[in-house]
Amino acid sequence: METPSSTPRPVSVHSRPTRALAVVAWAICAFLSVNLVLAGTAAEMWQFLPWMLFIAWGLYVLLWRPQLLVHADGLSVRNLLRDHDIPFSQLRAVRVVQSVSFDTAAGRIASWGAPGASKLGRKLPSAPGIPDIASEPATRTAVQSAWDAWERNQPSPGMPDAGTSSAGAPSSQPGHPGKVETRWNVPTAVVGAIAVLLVVASLLT
Repeated sequence: METPSSTPRPVSVHSRPTRALAVVAWAICAFLSVNLVLAGTAAEMWQFLPWMLFIAWGLYVLLWRPQLLVHADGLSVRNLLRDHDIPFSQLRAVRVVQSVSFDTAAGRIASWGAPGASKLGRKLPSAPGIPDIASEPATRTAVQSAWDAWERNQPSPGMPDAGTSSAGAPSSQPGHPGKVETRWNVPTAVVGAIAVLLVVASLLT
């Protein structure tokens, strides 16, 4: 029986340049906020600090949060304010062009954070019958590797594994039930709503 400690950690697929840009922008916001706290008046702080909070939240939502998490039994797509859990049993195809999307039993789901295929990327020809691994986009490689490993671990049709019970089937695995799930990320939305209310309050007072 698999214990939580033996469960492999998910692989995060995201854009590194985008996250680096977010860190630089956060550092600028922090510098301006500290400078305002040390040298500004209470009125000035009330006027501008809510905007710094709103900008920092916007940077998190737009540049940091979007990512693709590759689990052993499925994918978690984190977009701006919505999350999608896709078990491999519900995945039909992976589309990696300039953007990344997944064809599932519930429809097509786009990933805003997973890197696509670069227009200026190198195209390396390969010999007939030999896949061009070096030129494969990182997103496709990560997803396909986990998907293939999941398929290899599934029992063959008509040959049930004696050591596998119905509770171990993909439809009942913890964290990734046998259907695609979509939900709002409530904590992120609540923080954004608070930031907007503070900005409005600072403008009205």
